[in-house]
Amino acid sequence: MKKFISFVLVAMLCIIPLAACGNSAPPAGSGDATQPTETGGSGAEAPIVLKIAHDSSEQVPVAIGLAEFKRLVEEKSNGQMIIEVYNNGTLGSASDYVVNCQLGTLDMGTVNQSVVSSFIPDLPAVDIPYIIESYEHADKVFMGEVGQHYSQEVRDIIGIEVIGIWEVGFRNLTNSKKAVNSVEDVAGLRIRTMDNPVHQAFWKGLGADPVPMSWNEAYTAMQQKAIDGQENPFSVILGNKVAEVNNHLAVTEHVYSSQFIIMSDKAWSSLNEEQQKIIKDSCYEAGLVEREEQRRQANEAVAQLEEQGMSVTYPDKQGFIDASADFRQQYSEQYADIVKMIEAAK
Repeated sequence: MKKFISFVLVAMLCIIPLAACGNSAPPAGSGDATQPTETGGSGAEAPIVLKIAHDSSEQVPVAIGLAEFKRLVEEKSNGQMIIEVYNNGTLGSASDYVVNCQLGTLDMGTVNQSVVSSFIPDLPAVDIPYIIESYEHADKVFMGEVGQHYSQEVRDIIGIEVIGIWEVGFRNLTNSKKAVNSVEDVAGLRIRTMDNPVHQAFWKGLGADPVPMSWNEAYTAMQQKAIDGQENPFSVILGNKVAEVNNHLAVTEHVYSSQFIIMSDKAWSSLNEEQQKIIKDSCYEAGLVEREEQRRQANEAVAQLEEQGMSVTYPDKQGFIDASADFRQQYSEQYADIVKMIEAAK
């Protein structure tokens, strides 16, 4: 028995070195020992796909900025991040984007400041008529301390990331009923507004009938004469063919509008630091392109809208400022701290 056990032990000691020697190198002619994975042979992970929603047409500056954002992200990440842009409200309204980003069912969305105001208590301060006086002033406000303040509030209150703040521009009034040559001509007009209490209070104070409505419903409502008109920056009026349903444009420039580019915490947190930096840097660079395009379109829009049949008037802005003085004072006192920051940026 002892002889049998000794024989087995000797046999095992001989087999083990042979087995080890057999695995020490690949067979001749087999090449590198590192084999490709099943991800197409390169070993690279599948790209991250992020969807971003926008509620207006492909021609408006924000959509053009989103195309540049897509290009930059994909270029900077060497194709490891893919941006899918959905324009024309195909993924819902701007209000939907906020909620869906909160829920994590949408990666990113573009949301007007007035929509975000429904969630951020002191954001309506930037919607006070005529508080933003110029493009230069707007840049200092939204690309400076005020923009940083609101980005932090959106994170703290809504729980989503602001990756950039872009430009929509100064808003102007259109309608299908009459020419607006003075503030008195606004009385009686049924005007589509965003669901924003400051905007609604402003128009109501001027004698108009403000109707809160999502933008993707506004064109049909104007076409069917359910409302008389709307108020938006030149680029939005031009890009969404408002001239087909409204033939009067009044250059009022009553409110400057910005566009918040938001991202769900779920999508943001799934990225590493390098990827997050690519997203933020690309959004900033695309935002500069978007601002330039918005201002170019604004400069050219009046002539184009006149060619499309719109009559353009230039009512005295001071009349609108005087008529809304009490209203503006009330909101300025309500948001005193933010108003001071805005005025300091002049």
